[in-house]
Amino acid sequence: MPAVIVLPAHAHTATIGMVARHVEDAVLAGARGRPVCTVLVDTSDRKDPSTQMRFASSGLRATHVVLTLPGASWGAAVGRGLRHAAQVGAEEVVLADPDVPADLEAPAAESRLASALRRLREQDRPGAVCTPLAAPWWQRLLAIHVLRPLCAPALGLTLVDPQVRTLVLSGDAVPHALSPSWGLMRMGWEHGHGLGLLAAVREAGLDVGQTLPRIPHSEAFARSMNRDPVDRGEASALLPIALRMASVGPSERDPAPVVPWVADLGLVQGHLPPPEMLTQCSRAAQVVASRPGVAAGWPEPLLNSWHAARALRADIPAIAERLWLTYLARLGPWLRFGASAGGYTAPARYSVVAAARQFLLATGTPVVADQTAEDFGGEHIASSLPGTG
Repeated sequence: MPAVIVLPAHAHTATIGMVARHVEDAVLAGARGRPVCTVLVDTSDRKDPSTQMRFASSGLRATHVVLTLPGASWGAAVGRGLRHAAQVGAEEVVLADPDVPADLEAPAAESRLASALRRLREQDRPGAVCTPLAAPWWQRLLAIHVLRPLCAPALGLTLVDPQVRTLVLSGDAVPHALSPSWGLMRMGWEHGHGLGLLAAVREAGLDVGQTLPRIPHSEAFARSMNRDPVDRGEASALLPIALRMASVGPSERDPAPVVPWVADLGLVQGHLPPPEMLTQCSRAAQVVASRPGVAAGWPEPLLNSWHAARALRADIPAIAERLWLTYLARLGPWLRFGASAGGYTAPARYSVVAAARQFLLATGTPVVADQTAEDFGGEHIASSLPGTG
């Protein structure tokens, strides 16, 4: 049975050829003689052939096909690619994000995607392995304080990248990933994410894992620096799914302890966010912090939200809104504390570790006993930010 690569692409995806070739090389390196097929799901206008032309000229060595879905959303494109993979009987499916080239300098057999395929085959009940994208800590504030601990009880791990736009699925996991209950088809291009795919796979009783993060290409990293670090759209897309995961039970087998903290880029001394980003975050947080009663002790609001989301008729949108406001109230003082200490230093990280540990223990999630923020300095991810030397 084949391994199928799914590349959802929208108009003018200039990096499609580069990513397609890199992903195919990684999959071929671990295919063990099985056929490989790359599927481009092109959502461009019918009159715009640019994406398909870049794909066709990328120098792919294995079979490749193009599916057209003009004007479709990211979720609809992913769904179309996954259904095609199921129709051809794919044993493994690689969903890759063509917008952010990453891990390009690694030899194919040593790439994160090749590692993800190996890990998938090692799972007791093969389900999904994501290959997270590394990012500086100031672009992962929502993940650091909310999404990582909130998702860990269900997934049995602390996600590096809750966006989950590049991952490997087993053939058995694909029908579950297509379940309409997790809202894949509603995901747009700007804030589309695969967190619901992981939730569906875990809900089906299959295994979920992740590799070490992929380092983005320097140009892709530079583009990401224009992102709003306090992005309401991102929160609106991710928080409801993360809250719904509260009702997904943990693995029936003895779960492995969860680490309460994972490293991001920018922890090496001298790597600080642009000053305007801290200012922007602080201003957004000050508006909320001025409201009486919002800034309760963290992580109590997170734990309250988790319990509320487990109710039979939970009002997930309302819970998500309250959690967003309390997160902002948490963010302002934490950023001022971190900035005054010179960035995301050990004291600032310790506060995150302590809050995550408290939350996980309160939810009955086994936690690695001795991990502290000092266990990871960030150098094992990258010695420097991409493009900085």
